[in-house]
Amino acid sequence: MKYLMRTLSLLLTIELSFSDPQVISLPPHSTLILPCLPPTAPKVTKATFSWTFTPLSPPGASVIPLYPSSNFSHISSKDGGDLSFLTVGEKGEGIYTCISEGRTGERLVKLRKSYEVKIYDASDFELLVVKLGEVGGEVQLRCFLSTPHSGTAPQAIWYRETEAGKKTLYPSDDDARLSWASSTQEKGDWSVIMSNVTVEDSGVYGCEQVGGSMEEGVPRYQKVELTVIYPPTKPPSKCIGHDTPWPHCAIGSSQRSGRAIMEESMAEFSFKLYSDLIKSQPSQNLLISPISISVILTHLLLGARGDTQSDLENVLCFPSNFSCLHHEMKSLTEEMRGSVEIASNIYYNPELNLNQFFINQSQHFYGAMPVKLTNDSKQNVKLINDWVAEQTNQKITDLMTSLPPDILLVLLNTVYFNGKWKMMFEKRSKQAMFTTLSGDMIQVPVLYSNKYSLIQKYNPDVRAQVAVFPLSGKARLFILLPRTSSQEDLTNLERRLDDMKVRKMVQDMDKGYGDITEVTLPKIHLDIKTDLMDLLGKLGLPDLFAPSIPNLCGLSSEDRTPPIVLSDGQHRAFISLSDKGVEAGAASAFSFSRSYSSFSALRPFVLILWSDQINCPLFIGRVAEP
Repeated sequence: MKYLMRTLSLLLTIELSFSDPQVISLPPHSTLILPCLPPTAPKVTKATFSWTFTPLSPPGASVIPLYPSSNFSHISSKDGGDLSFLTVGEKGEGIYTCISEGRTGERLVKLRKSYEVKIYDASDFELLVVKLGEVGGEVQLRCFLSTPHSGTAPQAIWYRETEAGKKTLYPSDDDARLSWASSTQEKGDWSVIMSNVTVEDSGVYGCEQVGGSMEEGVPRYQKVELTVIYPPTKPPSKCIGHDTPWPHCAIGSSQRSGRAIMEESMAEFSFKLYSDLIKSQPSQNLLISPISISVILTHLLLGARGDTQSDLENVLCFPSNFSCLHHEMKSLTEEMRGSVEIASNIYYNPELNLNQFFINQSQHFYGAMPVKLTNDSKQNVKLINDWVAEQTNQKITDLMTSLPPDILLVLLNTVYFNGKWKMMFEKRSKQAMFTTLSGDMIQVPVLYSNKYSLIQKYNPDVRAQVAVFPLSGKARLFILLPRTSSQEDLTNLERRLDDMKVRKMVQDMDKGYGDITEVTLPKIHLDIKTDLMDLLGKLGLPDLFAPSIPNLCGLSSEDRTPPIVLSDGQHRAFISLSDKGVEAGAASAFSFSRSYSSFSALRPFVLILWSDQINCPLFIGRVAEP
């Protein structure tokens, strides 16, 4: 049997056309490249390309083959089928069509792409430029004409469009505000300069080419839309009305009342400060010098104005507009000299322009002569720490550990006290057991005397056994002993401390008589650093810190960006109880039903180093663990 085998081959031809002719508008003499196939076209192998051109004018013109056979020297085609024009003129307007034939797999495909090229006359368009000027300033209205290689050079006339029509403008001696930018109109520069412009000069100005040879494709009309505005006014300085010295204190009959106000305010501030401090530190050793912090904030108050001044006065417990407060502070610190050493100083960045009256008043009231900082941060830290160490008899040697390079101002205050016991303790060393807040017993060295003439009383207002130890330098050390060593009893005692209760307690102790008492006090050496930033914010001074802008116009009247803000506040205090007496220092940038014949401070207690000269505490602290 014979089998007849036949093979049938089918060749499919597909023609794809890519949308309507793509319209391309060009000015004369443009260079043009037309791709035969768009990027989305299918890939074709063994492709051939052909281009045709159908002119737009005259209508019904015949189709002209361009590629592969062409008589146009300015037209060429690459291997990829792109059609290139060296230059396109009006005769180049028309429909350009590319046909590509090839295979995609087993299929024969024909791809078609058309372009409609249009040429427009650029001289029929207006070139409009928007120009902004400021009152009193000078503006240039630009106009450039193309200079042909041959023929007559064109000229230009300027005009202003008004409701009545075009008003011709021409620079001349009669109008001193209008002049040519180029005296000879070199290279076709017909720009004009208008001086001392006003808001009324706002409007549309035109530059029109007249005469000469008109180059194809260059706009005949060039216009400038001018808007004249008032120059931005500099905002008024925030220090207007605030850049004056601290008002003069009229010393007279009010001098005594001024001193009383100062003492009462400082005492109130002292215990308000301690009250806020214990809230965040309920159980560890504490020590602050309220007078040091008060002096430095009062010094800052010298340069504060407006709301910042009011906030500082409120926090420091001063009445508003207490003009004599700096005079009273000076008087107070001078009176204490010899028993308590109080010193202030200012370090500032040379870029900060301090008001001269602030410099003068700082020196007068606080003895602080501003010192310029250097460009070396480490050197600045050493400069400050050396000064603090000198003022505290080398007891505080590292108040500052670092300073940012952009620091503007450092205000400093130090307090140093070295008091001797008026009644001495035994010189021999003794040890005793101290009960901590946790109930642990620790052995500590103590001061001991079995024949100490001591005034001690139970004070119901603070719920503590209070003993007072006289010191040299018109000062006394008050020890406030809670009922037990528990946290609860210590907290209850501290919460009851305020200026009224403590001042009354001090007065009551003045009325007592000393009894021979067995006294045991732990030897202590507290050296405690406190960050003032959070504390000052809780006291009511958050506006001293960024992002707020404090009003320190009395310190410096210049408008600074960024403004002067408080970036850091450090306080360090130390106190030492030894057989010689009480030594203390600070720097700044708080129910017994019967009497005992013994007084043993061998559990947590509160201490107050009180100055009888100013009726205020120099130091307030808590001893939780010696």
